[in-house]
Amino acid sequence: MSSNERKNDQSIKADEPSWRFAKIQSTSVASINRSEDESDVIDKASFFNKAEGKSEGQPKEDYADEEANLWSPKTVRTVPAFYPLEKSSRFIEDDHLSVASRLSECLRVLSVHATYNDEIATASLVTGENVEMHLSLWKTSGVEGTKYPAGIVVELQRRKGDSIVFHRYSRYILDAAMGEFDASEFQKATGGDVAHMYTKKAERMLKMQTGKPAANEEESAIIAVEIAHGLLMKDRMDARQLGLESLCLLTDPAKTGITTALIASHVVLLGTAQGATSTAEDSVIFDESPFQEIRETVLSLVQLRRIGDETELSEGEDDRSEDDDFEGKHFQEREYMSLLHNLALAVIANALEVVENIDSGDPEPETTGTNPKARVESSDITSAFMNEGKEITSKEILSTLISELGKAAKKPHNATLSAKCLSSLMGASDDARRRAKELGAKNVVSTALDVGVRTHAKLETECKKVVRVLTQQETEEENQQEDEEN
Repeated sequence: MSSNERKNDQSIKADEPSWRFAKIQSTSVASINRSEDESDVIDKASFFNKAEGKSEGQPKEDYADEEANLWSPKTVRTVPAFYPLEKSSRFIEDDHLSVASRLSECLRVLSVHATYNDEIATASLVTGENVEMHLSLWKTSGVEGTKYPAGIVVELQRRKGDSIVFHRYSRYILDAAMGEFDASEFQKATGGDVAHMYTKKAERMLKMQTGKPAANEEESAIIAVEIAHGLLMKDRMDARQLGLESLCLLTDPAKTGITTALIASHVVLLGTAQGATSTAEDSVIFDESPFQEIRETVLSLVQLRRIGDETELSEGEDDRSEDDDFEGKHFQEREYMSLLHNLALAVIANALEVVENIDSGDPEPETTGTNPKARVESSDITSAFMNEGKEITSKEILSTLISELGKAAKKPHNATLSAKCLSSLMGASDDARRRAKELGAKNVVSTALDVGVRTHAKLETECKKVVRVLTQQETEEENQQEDEEN
């Protein structure tokens, strides 16, 4: 090897790692504004916060506003890129204010509680069956070659609850968005009940069961009530919910028949089936301790918002937040207890209606050979229910119902059930009418009626019934005074 080659080899060095640095310059304000206007990238956090009404400075609902029932979206978002629309959506060639007006009126007629967000044209919906939905208005770009021309897309999503009930409501809501919903025809055909057609089918099936012995029907009813009791006494959330939903069905004569509904209503109100079953010597013998536990559980949920020995919501927690009756508890537990509270109100409302109307009978009675009548007067049942209920919970049921009715703006479904309970109690008992008047029911009902007229048709109907009963009492008192003077 020559000397030159040795020098070249010595000059060659092994490769060494090298480090490079890049300076990242801060983005100017102009570029930020430009990217927000021109970029298709979505800020997911702000997007979903706005969609759920969490934008800063924007209240979810302002009940003091006289126009709170109107939905007037300020802006409508364009359908995002790569956003799959639900099948429950409709394209409408109309302006967004007209579409929103038709939707808000439809939701009022359907008695759906809606929380509107005018900033981004969305609404959170809750039905009386506790089905939660999300309604959104989108605008299309109107660019040639796209699927939709310029217009509005109405999208309805189910967030929670029964999918079958969701589809019943979605048909009416989407038809209303397209201008194909007639409120007067809906009221005339269904009486304001979305499930009217299916309820009528159930009634026809019940009438087909002719010749069924009364003793067998009573025994079946008692077994069904005992099954509901077993579910209520479990410590699982789903079991308790199923138990209350079972009682809702059992106390509805349109779905179970008059005999079953009467027995279940006596159990809920009095803690006993005596007076609702036959008095024959071969009548069914049963243990009534489960029936008493059912009554205690239902009253506890309505008045104390708890089951058994669970921790009761303290007054401090109740006053801490006006928007939530269960602020001190975990979110899931608050939501769960709110659902049970609503179901318990529905059970009592059904039971009181059965007891109030049982003497008048069914306009289309079942042809079963027997049409059971309450052996205890409705006034005696309601008086016993109010007095014994106060002994169980140490709270007056009328005061609880009037208080619940006072929250109509925030919880119209609960207020509707409370008004239904009040009209039944006052319609059957003079003492209940006098006591409700002393508790200031007239002013509370008047306020709730205003809310119903604006936003909730069923609440409006039930409040008018309460007003009618209170007016009837005042008329009777005036006539009595005139007779005494004469």
